Amino acid sequence: MNDVIVTKRRRSWEWRVQDQNGRVIMSGRERTRPAARYQGYRSLFMLLSVGQRPGAQQALRLGQNRESAIGGVRSDRNVRAAPAGRTLDGFTPD
Repeated sequence: MNDVIVTKRRRSWEWRVQDQNGRVIMSGRERTRPAARYQGYRSLFMLLSVGQRPGAQQALRLGQNRESAIGGVRSDRNVRAAPAGRTLDGFTPD
């Protein structure tokens, strides 16, 4: 099950979409909490609507083209996808 986590970071709000193991799949920052919540759930919906194709996870781990691996979906410019097996900004989930 994927989760959306919203946390306060200084003057902005950070959102993360995590898988069931706590690995960050996507993350971003917004100025307001409602905007961060909206973008987090929007990203979760996009991930769920694309679905997971066989071999897509292996292609991401090998560093192949992410767009072709996840069906050509492009993310917004303030959204980053975490490399497979790593977290963003040194954040280690509990």
